[in-house]
This record gives sequence, C-alpha cells and structure tokens, in this order.
Amino acid sequence: MSRKLVLPLALATMAFTGAHSVAQAADPAETIEYRQAVFQVTKNNFGPIAAMLKGEIEYDQAIVEKNAAVVQMMSTLVGDVFPEGTDALAGETNALMEIWDEPDAFSDKVAKFEETSQALVEAAESGDKRQLAAAVKDVGASCKACHDDFRRDDD
Repeated sequence: MSRKLVLPLALATMAFTGAHSVAQAADPAETIEYRQAVFQVTKNNFGPIAAMLKGEIEYDQAIVEKNAAVVQMMSTLVGDVFPEGTDALAGETNALMEIWDEPDAFSDKVAKFEETSQALVEAAESGDKRQLAAAVKDVGASCKACHDDFRRDDD
C-alpha cells in the first residue's frame, strides 16, 4: 500500500471509530500530532482541487470528488482535536490560546469550515467548474478566517 494512502486511511478509520474519544483520551502530545495530521490530510486533498481549477495539473473529476469528500470528512474532526490539555502546549504549535479562551468564536469558525466543506462536496459532485471554483474560494476563506484569529503565523 502506498505511504500516501496509509495516513488518510488511518485517519478515516479513527474518524469512524470515535475520533472524539481518541482526541480526548490521548496524551496531549499525541493529540497534537493527530491534529496536525488532520490538517495535513486536509491540505493534501484541498490543494490538488485548487491546482486543477488553475490548470496547474490535469483536471480529473473522480479525484476532485474523492478529495472534496476527504476535506469534508476532515472538517468534521477539527472541533474535536483541540481538547483541554492541549492548550498547555499551544506555544509549541501554531495554535493560539484564543482557541481555548474564546471557544464559542472558535466553534463558529469550525462550523463555517464544515459548512463550506459540505458545499465543496456538492459542487464537486455537480461537475460544474464555476460552482466548484466558488466553493473552493469559500473553503479557502473559511480556513483563512480561522487562521487569522486562531493560528500563529510561521514567520
């Protein structure tokens, strides 16, 4: 099995067997590793969709649909991968303390990401590239909005 498939399959398995429980019960460092994997899988599946729309890589409808579904599934995990206890290590990651200090605002951003990711799936399944481009823009905006408020810049 390809290494590129192992992590997404492992994450999918965890997602369907209780990711919330895993994140809550795990050692904070393990939870952070899991959290970072969720975001990496999201990035690795969202990026090619955007690249296809820009003409950087060949458009493949089946891949667009598959990747959109993975992005949507990952979006449902985000709210569970910032449990109490991982805030103590926030300085060691790009997560800002505002995640834990402003849980309602953070939850709103996560909900928007879930909403736009669901719309991405619907747009991908439609086969309409204009609808897909709008959905990609909306997902990107929801990611940026959360990063602006809750993620430390790498600079």
